[in-house]
Amino acid sequence: MSSHLGIIVDGDGDFASLKKRFSGQCRILKTDGPRGHEVQIRDIVKREKKQIGMLRAFGCTRVIIVLDFEGRANRYVDFVRTLRQAFAATSFGVAVCVAVANRMIENWYLADIEEISRKKAFIRDNLRQKKCEGKHGKAEIKKCMVHGTAYSETQHGPQMFSVIRFDVARMNSTSFADFLDVMHGN
Repeated sequence: MSSHLGIIVDGDGDFASLKKRFSGQCRILKTDGPRGHEVQIRDIVKREKKQIGMLRAFGCTRVIIVLDFEGRANRYVDFVRTLRQAFAATSFGVAVCVAVANRMIENWYLADIEEISRKKAFIRDNLRQKKCEGKHGKAEIKKCMVHGTAYSETQHGPQMFSVIRFDVARMNSTSFADFLDVMHGN
Protein backbone atom coordinates (compact mmCIF):
# COMPACT_ATOMS: atom_id res chain seq x y z
CA MET A 1 0.00 0.00 0.00
CA SER A 2 1.08 3.56 -0.53
CA SER A 3 -0.06 7.09 0.10
CA HIS A 4 -1.07 7.08 -3.58
CA LEU A 5 -4.02 4.89 -2.64
CA GLY A 6 -7.32 6.46 -1.67
CA ILE A 7 -10.32 4.74 -0.12
CA ILE A 8 -13.88 6.01 -0.01
CA VAL A 9 -16.21 4.35 2.49
CA ASP A 10 -19.93 4.54 3.10
CA GLY A 11 -20.50 4.96 6.83
CA ASP A 12 -19.04 6.27 10.07
CA GLY A 13 -18.12 2.80 11.39
CA ASP A 14 -16.37 1.81 8.16
CA PHE A 15 -14.53 5.14 8.11
CA ALA A 16 -13.38 4.79 11.74
CA SER A 17 -12.23 1.19 11.23
CA LEU A 18 -10.25 1.72 8.04
CA LYS A 19 -8.78 4.97 9.37
CA LYS A 20 -7.56 3.18 12.52
CA ARG A 21 -5.93 0.33 10.59
CA PHE A 22 -4.57 2.19 7.57
CA SER A 23 -3.90 5.72 8.81
CA GLY A 24 -0.68 6.99 7.27
CA GLN A 25 -0.72 4.28 4.59
CA CYS A 26 -3.46 5.75 2.41
CA ARG A 27 -6.04 8.54 2.33
CA ILE A 28 -9.53 7.65 3.52
CA LEU A 29 -12.66 9.68 2.90
CA LYS A 30 -16.31 9.11 3.73
CA THR A 31 -18.85 9.56 0.98
CA ASP A 32 -21.14 12.54 1.27
CA GLY A 33 -23.71 11.15 -1.15
CA PRO A 34 -26.83 9.13 -0.56
CA ARG A 35 -26.18 5.89 1.28
CA GLY A 36 -28.04 2.71 2.03
CA HIS A 37 -29.06 -0.49 0.35
CA GLU A 38 -31.69 1.12 -1.84
CA VAL A 39 -29.35 3.54 -3.63
CA GLN A 40 -29.13 2.72 -7.33
CA ILE A 41 -25.76 1.83 -8.86
CA ARG A 42 -25.82 4.84 -11.20
CA ASP A 43 -26.30 7.09 -8.15
CA ILE A 44 -23.41 5.39 -6.32
CA VAL A 45 -21.10 6.09 -9.28
CA LYS A 46 -22.36 9.67 -9.61
CA ARG A 47 -22.02 10.49 -5.91
CA GLU A 48 -18.38 9.40 -5.72
CA LYS A 49 -17.10 11.82 -8.38
CA LYS A 50 -16.44 14.60 -5.88
CA GLN A 51 -14.49 12.42 -3.43
CA ILE A 52 -12.56 10.74 -6.26
CA GLY A 53 -11.62 14.21 -7.50
CA MET A 54 -10.45 15.17 -4.02
CA LEU A 55 -8.31 12.05 -3.73
CA ARG A 56 -6.85 12.70 -7.19
CA ALA A 57 -5.97 16.24 -6.04
CA PHE A 58 -4.21 14.71 -2.99
CA GLY A 59 -2.04 12.71 -5.40
CA CYS A 60 -3.86 9.37 -5.25
CA THR A 61 -3.41 7.37 -8.42
CA ARG A 62 -5.78 4.59 -7.38
CA VAL A 63 -9.07 4.75 -5.50
CA ILE A 64 -11.07 1.97 -3.86
CA ILE A 65 -14.77 2.37 -3.22
CA VAL A 66 -15.78 0.27 -0.19
CA LEU A 67 -19.47 -0.46 0.29
CA ASP A 68 -21.65 -2.75 2.34
CA PHE A 69 -23.97 -5.06 0.42
CA GLU A 70 -26.53 -4.86 3.24
CA GLY A 71 -29.85 -6.45 2.28
CA ARG A 72 -30.07 -5.57 -1.40
CA ALA A 73 -32.67 -7.39 -3.46
CA ASN A 74 -30.23 -8.75 -6.06
CA ARG A 75 -27.54 -11.37 -5.51
CA TYR A 76 -24.21 -10.27 -4.04
CA VAL A 77 -22.09 -11.44 -6.99
CA ASP A 78 -24.42 -9.72 -9.47
CA PHE A 79 -24.33 -6.46 -7.52
CA VAL A 80 -20.51 -6.46 -7.33
CA ARG A 81 -20.13 -7.29 -11.03
CA THR A 82 -22.61 -4.59 -12.12
CA LEU A 83 -21.07 -2.02 -9.79
CA ARG A 84 -17.58 -2.74 -11.11
CA GLN A 85 -18.80 -2.46 -14.69
CA ALA A 86 -20.44 0.89 -13.94
CA PHE A 87 -17.26 2.31 -12.41
CA ALA A 88 -15.13 0.91 -15.25
CA ALA A 89 -17.38 2.62 -17.80
CA THR A 90 -16.83 6.05 -16.21
CA SER A 91 -13.65 8.09 -16.53
CA PHE A 92 -12.40 9.61 -13.28
CA GLY A 93 -8.79 10.39 -14.21
CA VAL A 94 -7.55 7.68 -11.81
CA ALA A 95 -8.02 3.94 -11.55
CA VAL A 96 -11.14 3.15 -9.51
CA CYS A 97 -11.77 -0.28 -7.97
CA VAL A 98 -14.65 -1.59 -5.90
CA ALA A 99 -14.76 -3.81 -2.80
CA VAL A 100 -18.06 -4.79 -1.21
CA ALA A 101 -18.45 -6.33 2.25
CA ASN A 102 -20.89 -9.23 2.17
CA ARG A 103 -23.12 -8.11 4.03
CA MET A 104 -21.51 -5.41 6.16
CA ILE A 105 -18.06 -4.56 7.53
CA GLU A 106 -18.90 -6.46 10.71
CA ASN A 107 -18.69 -9.64 8.63
CA TRP A 108 -15.00 -8.83 8.11
CA TYR A 109 -14.47 -8.57 11.88
CA LEU A 110 -16.26 -11.87 12.36
CA ALA A 111 -13.80 -13.48 9.94
CA ASP A 112 -11.26 -13.53 12.80
CA ILE A 113 -13.51 -13.53 15.86
CA GLU A 114 -11.19 -15.98 17.66
CA GLU A 115 -8.39 -13.39 17.73
CA ILE A 116 -10.76 -10.59 18.72
CA SER A 117 -12.11 -12.85 21.46
CA ARG A 118 -8.58 -13.23 22.85
CA LYS A 119 -7.67 -9.56 22.67
CA LYS A 120 -10.78 -7.49 23.38
CA ALA A 121 -12.49 -7.47 26.77
CA PHE A 122 -15.86 -6.43 25.33
CA ILE A 123 -16.05 -9.71 23.34
CA ARG A 124 -16.76 -12.99 25.10
CA ASP A 125 -13.73 -15.22 25.67
CA ASN A 126 -12.95 -18.44 23.81
CA LEU A 127 -15.19 -17.89 20.83
CA ARG A 128 -14.80 -20.41 18.02
CA GLN A 129 -14.38 -19.33 14.42
CA LYS A 130 -17.29 -19.90 12.10
CA LYS A 131 -18.24 -18.62 8.67
CA CYS A 132 -20.44 -15.55 8.82
CA GLU A 133 -20.16 -14.32 5.23
CA GLY A 134 -23.53 -13.03 4.07
CA LYS A 135 -25.12 -13.16 7.52
CA HIS A 136 -26.31 -10.05 9.35
CA GLY A 137 -22.92 -9.04 10.75
CA LYS A 138 -24.13 -6.55 13.35
CA ALA A 139 -26.54 -9.10 14.83
CA GLU A 140 -23.75 -11.71 14.93
CA ILE A 141 -21.31 -9.27 16.59
CA LYS A 142 -23.93 -8.37 19.21
CA LYS A 143 -24.20 -12.08 20.11
CA CYS A 144 -20.45 -12.09 20.75
CA MET A 145 -20.43 -9.09 23.07
CA VAL A 146 -19.94 -9.46 26.81
CA HIS A 147 -23.29 -9.28 28.60
CA GLY A 148 -24.24 -5.69 29.30
CA THR A 149 -22.12 -4.21 26.51
CA ALA A 150 -23.93 -2.33 23.75
CA TYR A 151 -22.22 -2.52 20.35
CA SER A 152 -21.00 0.78 18.89
CA GLU A 153 -19.85 0.74 15.26
CA THR A 154 -17.54 3.71 15.76
CA GLN A 155 -16.11 2.64 19.12
CA HIS A 156 -15.85 -1.15 18.91
CA GLY A 157 -15.47 -1.54 15.13
CA PRO A 158 -12.04 0.14 14.89
CA GLN A 159 -10.80 -1.82 17.90
CA MET A 160 -11.82 -5.11 16.32
CA PHE A 161 -10.55 -4.25 12.83
CA SER A 162 -7.18 -3.22 14.25
CA VAL A 163 -6.50 -6.73 15.65
CA ILE A 164 -7.87 -9.09 13.03
CA ARG A 165 -5.24 -11.18 11.29
CA PHE A 166 -5.62 -10.55 7.60
CA ASP A 167 -4.36 -14.00 6.61
CA VAL A 168 -6.99 -15.66 8.81
CA ALA A 169 -9.82 -13.26 7.90
CA ARG A 170 -9.04 -13.78 4.20
CA MET A 171 -9.76 -17.51 4.59
CA ASN A 172 -13.08 -16.92 6.37
CA SER A 173 -14.50 -14.14 4.22
CA THR A 174 -14.35 -14.11 0.45
CA SER A 175 -15.45 -10.46 0.38
CA PHE A 176 -12.59 -9.53 2.72
CA ALA A 177 -10.15 -11.52 0.57
CA ASP A 178 -11.43 -9.56 -2.42
CA PHE A 179 -10.90 -6.28 -0.53
CA LEU A 180 -7.30 -7.24 0.25
CA ASP A 181 -6.70 -8.24 -3.36
CA VAL A 182 -8.10 -4.91 -4.58
CA MET A 183 -5.94 -3.03 -2.07
CA HIS A 184 -2.83 -4.74 -3.38
CA GLY A 185 -3.77 -4.13 -7.01
CA ASN A 186 -4.76 -7.70 -7.87
